[in-house]
Amino acid sequence: MAVKTTVLLREDVRDYLLRKVGPRGLSEAINEILAKSLFSQRKSLFGADPWLNTKGLRDEREAHENL
Repeated sequence: MAVKTTVLLREDVRDYLLRKVGPRGLSEAINEILAKSLFSQRKSLFGADPWLNTKGLRDEREAHENL
């Protein structure tokens, strides 16, 4: 549900957003920017340690299971 509110933007930020999304897309752009900033996405565990990566992963089945 949308709620009307007043947001005070710096002039340079307002000008940039107006050039990028236009006057009709201003609210949606601000909502998207705030949502990305406030609700961070969970990160994968890969990359937590420098030695941990996806290189060299194999299928669950071993080669001898098909024999």
